[in-house]
Amino acid sequence: MALKQRSAEKKGRKINRVSIVDQVCSELKNDIVSGLWEKGGKLPSEAELADSFGVNRLSVRMALQKLNTLGIVETRIGDGTYVRDFSMRPILDEIVVFYEDEDKYKDVKQLRELLEGACMELAASAPKDEKSELRTLLDKYNRELMSYSMDPDNEQKLERLVDADFGFHEKIVQLSHNDLYKDIYSMVQKLVRGHITQLLRVRMKERNANGVIPDAETDIHTRIYESIMKGDGAMNNELRKELYGG
Repeated sequence: MALKQRSAEKKGRKINRVSIVDQVCSELKNDIVSGLWEKGGKLPSEAELADSFGVNRLSVRMALQKLNTLGIVETRIGDGTYVRDFSMRPILDEIVVFYEDEDKYKDVKQLRELLEGACMELAASAPKDEKSELRTLLDKYNRELMSYSMDPDNEQKLERLVDADFGFHEKIVQLSHNDLYKDIYSMVQKLVRGHITQLLRVRMKERNANGVIPDAETDIHTRIYESIMKGDGAMNNELRKELYGG
């Protein structure tokens, strides 16, 4: 009775078989990860791979096409297939469109807090000569901020300020030396720029209403720079609120 019941429960269930193409694809990925083929290195020909795996060339070709799509390898016509310096950006670029509406504003704010906050702490441990490059970007930001404050209705000046603001934070992300963080930040830069633009508009209106002139010495970006240079990139709640709003 129990056997019949179990058979009835299993009826209609299908056993998923891993295709030959997926198996070849998996093996190639493992070989790349293990260092058998290094970045920039050329893979064996389709015929050689087919022989080593004991499969036909079509299966190998389809597996390589899949790896090409994922950005793991690059097939050059008439030359061969090479291992790429893998990046998540091509994959993540495909989903950014789902976060471009205004309802996702809060999500972007939270992402910035988490990602940039983590990178600030990592950047604090970066070599001093690398961190010193932040000074140039900070000075550029302060110049653009002062220019925009004198003409807050000028959209071109606002755009230049957004570029400077983003460039400052992007450098901090690069100083983290975390490739995944850098890929994600690059992918969401359009969303980050949108968030920065809204914040700058609101802040400038508030400053003008209160007759406040921007002060480079007390600006939050200057304080972030100083804390990173001192080797302490931790971001407290007060700093988060001032930097990201709300």
